[in-house]
Amino acid sequence: MALPADEEAVLQRVLASAKYAGLDEGFVRRIAGEASARFRDQNAAARYARRKLHQAVGAFVTGSLSDAVRACVSAIAAGAPVRDASLAAMRRHASTAERAAVMDAFYRQIEAWCGRPSTVADLGCGLGPLAIPWLATSLGATYWCCDVDLGLTGALPALSEPFGVTVIAQAQDLVRPAGLPSAELVLLLKVVTTLEQQHTGAARDVLAALDAPRVVVSLPRASLSARRRYTADPAEVIRSVTADSGYAPAGHATFGDESLYLLARSAP
Repeated sequence: MALPADEEAVLQRVLASAKYAGLDEGFVRRIAGEASARFRDQNAAARYARRKLHQAVGAFVTGSLSDAVRACVSAIAAGAPVRDASLAAMRRHASTAERAAVMDAFYRQIEAWCGRPSTVADLGCGLGPLAIPWLATSLGATYWCCDVDLGLTGALPALSEPFGVTVIAQAQDLVRPAGLPSAELVLLLKVVTTLEQQHTGAARDVLAALDAPRVVVSLPRASLSARRRYTADPAEVIRSVTADSGYAPAGHATFGDESLYLLARSAP
């Protein structure tokens, strides 16, 4: 009987690609391990791993996200209006680019639900922290965020000074959600779908690991190209991921092709 593909060999083949070399090694190793357990052929395992990484990360990114953050900081330092510089940089990531036309209304809704939190956790953040100028927070707020892009998490703290909040960023594989910080507000924006593509039940596991009174979740209603509408009912997706998670739906709004939900901690 043929042995599974070698995990270390699959990992190194994936990391040899410039597209994925800058990702958190633990995250890539998990996917390489899943691929090597699934396939006996190393080539097939590497192709599967790259496909899963594309679904989770690669499909959303145009260029370097860390370069986008640095360009935003530099533009503000050179005198550009903060929101103008932020919007220009946000177009480097598909999720934030799609939200650009509704930023004011989107974040006013979050403020109406959640007020001005002093601690925010943005999970699977991408370029989401560039929206801090629209997010209502209390004076001296802390904005903790995580992603699997090491260059991005290294660049994001530079937003602290121009945005007037303390930005803390770290690498985190959310399929293994240990060590998430307590926060008054947690953002899970367009993350549920990618988590569930990696591991069924992963989004519920993240919710169950949280210590936060309010979570704002958004779901895309169409593919990135907008050529394919998702058939899954967003409300049913939310009911599924919140079951036995400790949270329950408490509000809903729609902005373009994005469904936004407020989740509140359930009574014990």
